[in-house]
Amino acid sequence: MLSKHSSSRFSARSWSGLGSARAWRTTRNAALATLALLPAACSDFGPADGGLAGPGELGELAASETAEAAQQLTLPFPIDPRKSLIVTDVDIVSSFSLHLVLQRLINQSGVTGLTPLALFRQFMDTHRTAATGIFPVVPHCDDVPANTADIYPPGSTAPGEQPTGSINGWPVLCPRAVGDEAASDPFADPNADSAYMATTLSNRFDLAPSDGSNCGEYRIVFARRSGSPATNGFQRNFIIFEGRLPNPNPSLGRQACLPVVEFWLNQSDPAKSVTTRRNELLSFYFLGLPGFGFEPVFHIDHYGHAAGPDRGQIRTNEFLLGATPVVDAWSLREFRLIHGTSGSPSLKIVPSFVKDNPAARLFSPAASSDQRVSDFQGETFPEAVERLAAADDINRFAYPSALPDESNAGESLMMPLQNNYLNALGTGTSTLKSSIEAKLTAMGSTLTPDQIVGRAQTLACSGCHEPADSNGAPSSNFDVGLSTPFPNTLGFTHTSELKEPVDSSNPSGPQRFMISPALINVFLPFRQQVMTEYLLNNPILGFETPGAWTSPQFPLPLPLHTGRVREGISSLEIRNSVWVNEIISPSFSTSGLTPVGDKIKLDLFMPAVPADGLARYLHVLIEIPSAGISPPQAVGTRSLDTLARGAFNTVAFPQLPASILSALNAGPSDVKLTFKLTVPPNSGPYYMDNVRFEN
Repeated sequence: MLSKHSSSRFSARSWSGLGSARAWRTTRNAALATLALLPAACSDFGPADGGLAGPGELGELAASETAEAAQQLTLPFPIDPRKSLIVTDVDIVSSFSLHLVLQRLINQSGVTGLTPLALFRQFMDTHRTAATGIFPVVPHCDDVPANTADIYPPGSTAPGEQPTGSINGWPVLCPRAVGDEAASDPFADPNADSAYMATTLSNRFDLAPSDGSNCGEYRIVFARRSGSPATNGFQRNFIIFEGRLPNPNPSLGRQACLPVVEFWLNQSDPAKSVTTRRNELLSFYFLGLPGFGFEPVFHIDHYGHAAGPDRGQIRTNEFLLGATPVVDAWSLREFRLIHGTSGSPSLKIVPSFVKDNPAARLFSPAASSDQRVSDFQGETFPEAVERLAAADDINRFAYPSALPDESNAGESLMMPLQNNYLNALGTGTSTLKSSIEAKLTAMGSTLTPDQIVGRAQTLACSGCHEPADSNGAPSSNFDVGLSTPFPNTLGFTHTSELKEPVDSSNPSGPQRFMISPALINVFLPFRQQVMTEYLLNNPILGFETPGAWTSPQFPLPLPLHTGRVREGISSLEIRNSVWVNEIISPSFSTSGLTPVGDKIKLDLFMPAVPADGLARYLHVLIEIPSAGISPPQAVGTRSLDTLARGAFNTVAFPQLPASILSALNAGPSDVKLTFKLTVPPNSGPYYMDNVRFEN
């Protein structure tokens, strides 16, 4: 967190225009360069609009100017969510085409003779049976028959609940009317019902993990032209390319993602025309940021070629019933783009399981000899309860790690009960429900097992696109244990084929595709916050750098937690096994924090355990060897006894001694903080976040 001050004698700078944006970037880099745990040479990055500064740029500001600018540091212009987080302007997205994307992927694969039409048809043909399929070289939906014991709910006679095929060992509806697309040509006439149009570009930097192993996901949505909730809602189909962008400098963690984040920030520059934004987005998706080592988003390795939870994917959102509907169900499916080698080129889009979408049968209390059910109910889900419960924000719902592959369903359904976890859990007692209750009781949570399973259901594709109650009916009051229910979608989608004016005061002016209330009111504000805090805050004092903080009481660096967080994407988790727990920072610099505030503050989450009459304290010590402040000197103690349980509290320490404050304002690079958490053993976990210096 950047140092905050009660007042300033410095004049505020004007941050408008490209020149000042460049000055802002330079100052931001100077302020944060010495705060990263791992050193980065400026020569690792090239100077360009939207990127890290080079050595010459850093030298343009004198030390006093850098300090002044750091004091005033804000974004050069506000982040506009409809420019920097999700782009649906028709004048921009119309320049992206499904044909161009498929052709680019084919070119990268080195396959000769393959056309976008052939690749598209083979992709759609996977929804057909082997008997009706057009292309024998692709997997078909009934290549592996469904195991009737896995069909949920058992004994149902509803056509939409009688899957005949299987993906990843779990049933899927087969065939699907989407398979009719294998005989169509979506490229012959761009205005035909069977054609696809780009509707949405999406910046998902918020999906970048805390270790910076990748820099997030960047998506494009293509919608079938025939489908519209206002005209023909039974002919809808969406194809979403969700490319994970590798980090070219993974040793630098998330800080190496800065050029990408600044690229998206600069899309909000009010000086940029629609034409400029369109050209820059085309370049980002098709060419990347080569000056910084970032590959284009459209790359054959970014869509699941290598298996794993952070390797990207292609997804479909299907409600295309065709002339003779086979089944009446809205299905979401996932695919991988796999390719060969330069010596043996190939390219296929193949069905895959849907990540973090466990099959509903895994929640059922019915007796089962299936090892997948035993493992899920005995270990996998109970181990996920604490992480699912430890979030007070819908945006932070998550599993502690990727679910085992064998748990994930072959599709995520909207209408039948095949993926309805609450229905499968039932209203009676069960071993799984008892395990969930025991976990919640141990952590002092007031949530119920149904609310925890409801949170899991919102993480599934179908649950996010349309939360449904235990009977399968879409619910506008889906209970996830928060003060507000899960937000409203557009009815099975978050994006739409319908348009609205970019400027509501000019109905006949430029148009854009509509997005859901959930995006507008809940998801986009969170993503904007993640982006802002990444650009402005201190990664060490904000606990955004894995492995940075250590403790002699623990053999490994203290872990980060992404559920209970006050700012940024993570906090520090302390599971105390002893009375006194030392929490030690790495060395950091205050050169970007000057003038330094005279009080140390932090946010501390107190576990919701019953009062036991035992005293709890937090002490802070500071060490600055270059200023002669060594060994660590105690600068404050605070009692924790009056803090609210089960919530974050701001803890403020006494005013720093003048000698230490003077040393901090000299900008040393060897500052270390040590917090001593004195609490009863095994009374945690506790969470620390957002350490800062404030007046």
